[in-house]
Formats: sequence, structure tokens, C-alpha cells
Amino acid sequence: MSYAPAALLAAAEAAGDRTPADMARRMRVPYLAVYRWATGRNAPSPAGLAAIERTYGLTPADLLHEESAA
Repeated sequence: MSYAPAALLAAAEAAGDRTPADMARRMRVPYLAVYRWATGRNAPSPAGLAAIERTYGLTPADLLHEESAA
């Protein structure tokens, strides 16, 4: 599975959240976790995925994609 933050960033922007700090406040999760998700350094944990789904309506399928064999 691979994670790309583009869908999360687009959903946050649509909700008026322009920075990871804005996103963290809205989701009520630590800033550092959101920063790492927004920059693609880490994929969200199951609890993080639940917070994203609850806040922005994105499902894990929207955020995690199968890696294609190259």
C-alpha cells in the first residue's frame, strides 16, 4: 500500500484548512502527526484514518492505494 497526501490536502483546503495546524485543530489530533501526513513522511495510523474520515469524509480507500508492480 502506498499513501499520497494529495486527497487529504485537497479535502482540507476545501474545508478551509490551509495549514497542518488548521487540520490538526479541526481533527483534534497532534500537530506533528498531521504534519507528517500532509508532507507524506508517514501514512496515517488506523486512528488517524478514522479522524480523517470523520472530519473530511475521506475513506482509507481514498488515501491508500495498491502499489503497481513495475
